[in-house]
Amino acid sequence: MKYVKLIVLLILLIGIVVFITKTGAKEYTEENKVLSNGVVLEGTVSDIKRSGNHSFGILTIDVLQSTVEEFSQKLKHGIYPYQIRHKKAEIYLPIYIERQIGDHVQLVSDKQIIYYKGKNTEDKGEVYIITNPSDVNFVRENSTFNKH
Repeated sequence: MKYVKLIVLLILLIGIVVFITKTGAKEYTEENKVLSNGVVLEGTVSDIKRSGNHSFGILTIDVLQSTVEEFSQKLKHGIYPYQIRHKKAEIYLPIYIERQIGDHVQLVSDKQIIYYKGKNTEDKGEVYIITNPSDVNFVRENSTFNKH
């Protein structure tokens, strides 16, 4: 009888975890649908600001090519992972130690992906709507676009 209660409790716990995981994944997918907007930008990293919160930070980009000249739309909940003004852009995401000024980046918003090509590394990462309050505050306090 003792084992039956334990098994039922374990099954219930697994059910709760699966439900929460599916619900979170659905919300993540829904809020990132706005990234299907045709924005593609390519350029060179000219500055890096790290927040200290799970490597989150701001990559400042000298834009070489972009499908839009300006992009700084607002959201009700969270912020876009990038802003573009003329030939400058900022990308907001976790920034790993390998990232350096001079790296080449290409962001493809529709695919929610960023490609990196540095002196010693070549890889890709995800871009997504920024909803973590401390990350949003870091962007608001450190974005060069918010100071104009």
